[in-house]
Amino acid sequence: MGNTKNPSVVFKVVIAFLVPLAVFIAALAIFKAILAGIIINSKEAQTAISFLLALSMTFAVVLVIKAINKKLSKNK
Repeated sequence: MGNTKNPSVVFKVVIAFLVPLAVFIAALAIFKAILAGIIINSKEAQTAISFLLALSMTFAVVLVIKAINKKLSKNK
């Protein structure tokens, strides 16, 4: 856009938004496939449990990213 002396924020945007989104989608697909063999009777239960497991996995990834970011910012 213009001449700027600040570092690019593209890497931070990818880490902050795209990684959790990708983790959520991947975890949702994986848990849905795993639960398809376990819970045969109820598709609604498969979807709900898959959603909650994927959400918890995404939350854990966000916490790990925050911890890594905090450690890296202390080292500077």
